[in-house]
Amino acid sequence: MNIDDNADGQPDIGRILAQADADIARLGEDRKAITERRRALIAPRYKTVVAEPSEVHHKIALGGVLANHGLSAIDADALAGMLAFRADQVCGVIDELIDADPSLSFGQAIVTMIDGNHRDMSARGQYETWMRRLAAYDEDRNEWLARDEEFQLDGAWRTEGMTRGQRWLMRVTCRLRGIDLPGHISRGDAADWLETHGANLNYREFTA
Repeated sequence: MNIDDNADGQPDIGRILAQADADIARLGEDRKAITERRRALIAPRYKTVVAEPSEVHHKIALGGVLANHGLSAIDADALAGMLAFRADQVCGVIDELIDADPSLSFGQAIVTMIDGNHRDMSARGQYETWMRRLAAYDEDRNEWLARDEEFQLDGAWRTEGMTRGQRWLMRVTCRLRGIDLPGHISRGDAADWLETHGANLNYREFTA
């Protein structure tokens, strides 16, 4: 007598169906677990926070947050300008926005302020960016001038190929001054050429 048979020796259909339902349920759970594992394996490894984030990662992560609030690349200068204001100046504007709409989020307030003063904020942002770059350029230049003269004139660095930064600065200088771009020259000759032609023209009048 089979264990699935009833007392009359006939198959116990109810028990068989119950067992089948249990088996199907178990298969469903197994399939669900396999699906979740597969998704985990093929999921992108991008995370908002990484162990050793690069400079580009910081920019992308922060930019993504701002983009989600409706800002785009064209608003970058305006945002830089807004962030340069004193806190009390910004708070005063936010208070006015809250009076008009108490439910306004801080993100919406930022977008509203930028939209309402885009031109002025962009101009201020460009100036703040220029000032930051001037400070960095001035620091690099002073560090270079502090090096001994022998290193400047005869250091091994002079025979190496020009850097990408030198090449770019030479192109800009030639375009602004209307002169021909020199051919491939060494790093030292490029430094001499830039010094002779007054580069970096963005900051020349503002450095010692």
